[in-house]
Amino acid sequence: MGRVYQGGAHRHRTTPRGTLAPVGPRRKHRQSFGLSQGLFVVVGMLGLGIIGVGVWRFTAPVPAAALSSDRPSPPPGPSSGVVDLASPAPDATGVAATTALCPGCDILLITACSLRKDHIGAYGLFPALTPAADELADGGVRFDRAFAASNFTLASLTAVLTGRFGSSSGVTGWDKGLGDGVPTLAEVLGIYGYRTGAFSVDAPSGFRPDYGLHRGFQVMKVIATPRDTPDGRWRGGPIGPGGASAEPVVQWLEDSTRTPQQSLFTMFHTRTAHFPFVIEEDTSDPTGISQGLWEAGRTPVAPPSGGAMPGMAGGTAQQGVVELAGVDPLQTTLQTGGPAAEAMWRQRYQEAVGRMDTDLRRVLDALEAAGRADRTIVVLVGDHGESLNDHGEMLHGDAYYTSVSNVPLLMKVPGLSGGPAVQGALVSHVDIPPTLLELIGATAPADIDGVSMVPLLTGQATAIRSTTLVEGGVAKQNTDVLRGAVITDRWALLRQQRGCGAPPKPGPGGRWEPMDCLFDLNVDMAQEHNVAAAHPDVVQELLGRWSAFRSARQSSARQFDLDPAFVEELQRTGYDLHKDPVEPGPQ
Repeated sequence: MGRVYQGGAHRHRTTPRGTLAPVGPRRKHRQSFGLSQGLFVVVGMLGLGIIGVGVWRFTAPVPAAALSSDRPSPPPGPSSGVVDLASPAPDATGVAATTALCPGCDILLITACSLRKDHIGAYGLFPALTPAADELADGGVRFDRAFAASNFTLASLTAVLTGRFGSSSGVTGWDKGLGDGVPTLAEVLGIYGYRTGAFSVDAPSGFRPDYGLHRGFQVMKVIATPRDTPDGRWRGGPIGPGGASAEPVVQWLEDSTRTPQQSLFTMFHTRTAHFPFVIEEDTSDPTGISQGLWEAGRTPVAPPSGGAMPGMAGGTAQQGVVELAGVDPLQTTLQTGGPAAEAMWRQRYQEAVGRMDTDLRRVLDALEAAGRADRTIVVLVGDHGESLNDHGEMLHGDAYYTSVSNVPLLMKVPGLSGGPAVQGALVSHVDIPPTLLELIGATAPADIDGVSMVPLLTGQATAIRSTTLVEGGVAKQNTDVLRGAVITDRWALLRQQRGCGAPPKPGPGGRWEPMDCLFDLNVDMAQEHNVAAAHPDVVQELLGRWSAFRSARQSSARQFDLDPAFVEELQRTGYDLHKDPVEPGPQ
């Protein structure tokens, strides 16, 4: 633990990472197959394969060196520590389409950890909580049905940067990293002449070189956790005015004024809203929640031999797969404290979201000060939400309910007109890369799962996909029984360990095994009434789509043996991987 990565000059090798294909003429209504047609149908043999969540396009390759670079080999497993990497830009061989909506525009991609959609003011529940985020919605586009690609950060960020679902990238758990054959958004933008920078704080997110998500970033800075963040709450010293996580981004944008014509791709991952939410000790809270959050992770709670703690993320040791032994004290405080304890839990989270918005404010102000605001595409998206005791789950990483999977997505594009300001179309994390690339006139990798949202933005289409996936989780995953969700316009099928309600209950035969929960989103957006028994045909149809997609697209990832020190850090921030679960047989 505690590695420091420092950059050096990396020369480019000649092994291609992927194939780029020209974007063909845009059809007015490009939409995936409907429910009855089956989502994952593979058509053709040697050229074109169409899958409901995307289009496989196989055409002429780009120059061999375009998407690859020589670089130091990553360490054998994930670690923690500050990162300061610098790599030279690749040869700018890409030629952007002159007919693009925003050719040469800068891109600012902000991913916010653990951000619930309903806590962004523009979505209505807390109208004054996030004024900076609301500025993006004002004059931009708000997506109401954007879904994360997973329920935890690493897999979601991988999808955002590759345009691939977990099955396609292979990244479905903390023990998996991005394989070398998968191109990233930053790599593609680099060959179109963009200067690329990535910024975050030193905490378990996966946004670091160990997992391969640094690829294509010419600058990556992961700083020590600031005092004004939950991860840095024990550091001591003054808290300051807030927004310290954004400091490297601010400096990056200030430095960019020296090269004003250089197009920028800036990615900032903020963890300021992440568990344990608090940045100050509060012993006056009678519920004990505030003090429990402050102390969370200070003293690891070891389970008795042969058992496993359920974990503060609602059961991250996969509740019921192994016999539970012991109970997390914070979980007990929440469960026994009644409505007052839950209200305090939610209040502390709400305060953390407000501080996250301060991070965003600093970045947007720096963008304006650098003179780049009018030429920058800005995207704010949650990597996943937070349960806050919905359905009995405290945080995230176990279940796939909409409070975790239906994430905020706000997008502001210079000069955009024609489309509605509020989008109700079904979209996914994987749709972000092809959208950004089409907006600037670049070509997306040929075999991604994502579909460009540009037709929605311009009003040329009302839908781009009929189905999306949410895959993987924080516990060890058996590929035969992958947990996740299949989401359509009407249905949400959740295959999850904790059952279909709260409290969790065992599956058929008394065993704890993945249960298939079906919810009709037309009448039950809160997902309180499991209708799987009433619609077995829909359950089988959706499982069939998922299975066919995995059969056609499943890829291998780099497999890690998690270092004990890294596991300990995960535990301190709400995850429990102390004991691998015993997997049930295929379902």
